[in-house]
Amino acid sequence: MLGIKDLKEELAKTSHEIKEMNAHIGKMADNILTLSSEISKSMKEMTTELHETNLSIRDSLKVTSHSIQAMSDNFSEALEKAMDKMAHMSMEINVKDTLLKSLGLDNLIPDFLKKK
Repeated sequence: MLGIKDLKEELAKTSHEIKEMNAHIGKMADNILTLSSEISKSMKEMTTELHETNLSIRDSLKVTSHSIQAMSDNFSEALEKAMDKMAHMSMEINVKDTLLKSLGLDNLIPDFLKKK
């Protein structure tokens, strides 16, 4: 059996070990708080970056949409003008053909010279 002196030494030794463990736990808690703070800070920065990225993408899509709309409008306008010119040319050809037929000159012009 252990004597009182031995028990007292064991108790002092155990108390010292508990104090060391407590100090290590305190350091670990500080490190965890620091890590948690850094993670929180990083998450806030990442959220800000994502928000800015979303705004940039939205603006870019708006510009793209407006550009596509402008190109579509320009194409429609150009197509309408081309169709009007073609209709006008067709009417001119029809008028010329009608005049040639009414004057009886349509057989005098060879086919390869006639516009179709």
